[in-house]
Formats: sequence, C-alpha cells, structure tokens
Amino acid sequence: MRTIRVGDKVQAFLDSDMCGTVQEIVESKQAPWLVGGASQRELHCIILKSDGTTVRCAMGELHHTD
Repeated sequence: MRTIRVGDKVQAFLDSDMCGTVQEIVESKQAPWLVGGASQRELHCIILKSDGTTVRCAMGELHHTD
C-alpha cells in the first residue's frame, strides 16, 4: 500500500462523495484514550473536492484513486 502524500488523488472507503486532492496532512491534537493509556496521534488529510470545498478526513479512511 502506498503512502498518501500532498497532491495525491484520494477517496474515502465508505463515502464515495468524499473524493479529491490532498492539500495538507495534519496531526490531530487529541489522541484517543484506551485502557492502557493514550494511543498514537492520528493523521488527518485536508482534501480539496472538485466543487471547491475542503473536507478533513482521517488518513486511515482514504485510498488512492489513479
């Protein structure tokens, strides 16, 4: 599986309407708490959709569209 980078065309696995180009990759400031403590922080992508709107989505929910 390829790493998602800025400029890649991506789509969400479960939402076909969330499709566009990655503009920025940001790290979430809040890590989810688990029984043993906090897990790793999650990476999110800022996606520019074809209609000009931007959407924030977790990187783990995206795949490449080539």
